[in-house]
Amino acid sequence: MKKLLFILLLFFGLNANSQTCILNHNGWIIPAGPYRPGDIVVVGYTLYNWNQLNLNWVKAFQINLGPGWSNLQPLITPVNASTQTGYWLWDIQHTFPSGLNFGPGWRFINTGIFPEWGSSSTGPFHMRFQLTVGPTCTPDNLSISMNVFGDCLTGGWNNGVCCSDPAYNIYNGNVQIIPIITSNINHY
Repeated sequence: MKKLLFILLLFFGLNANSQTCILNHNGWIIPAGPYRPGDIVVVGYTLYNWNQLNLNWVKAFQINLGPGWSNLQPLITPVNASTQTGYWLWDIQHTFPSGLNFGPGWRFINTGIFPEWGSSSTGPFHMRFQLTVGPTCTPDNLSISMNVFGDCLTGGWNNGVCCSDPAYNIYNGNVQIIPIITSNINHY
């Protein structure tokens, strides 16, 4: 009886704490900061392993940017490395059936019989995008982070607990403002 109780407690304990689907990921930015207005950077993100908790498939990669960035451009789109039919679409804004407001980033368009399901691939997913530091004379926020959403959060699949992975921070910083130096004013 004790053995059965231990196994049940272990199962429920693991299940209650296993609400993340991202097992391994990283991001990078070139060149390294700090940045000034007009600087152009390339940002990369890789999701190496996705745990399909409750058959929750990868549905979207959302890019979160501070207001100091401008001119967001996709460079490398994730690849669907599974048998699931579909493709990754670059999207600026989309509202999923769950009401989740998404964008900008890539979302998976499943061309099979269940269009709201994600990609059955567990990774790796590689992507890149380019940004420009916007014109400003204030030290605007230049944060960059990525969210990965499964089809459970987007409303395409409902089979128990959804993943609750936090955004992955790629960069934190502010626009570096160059002080304007003027010559003395002479009054005659």
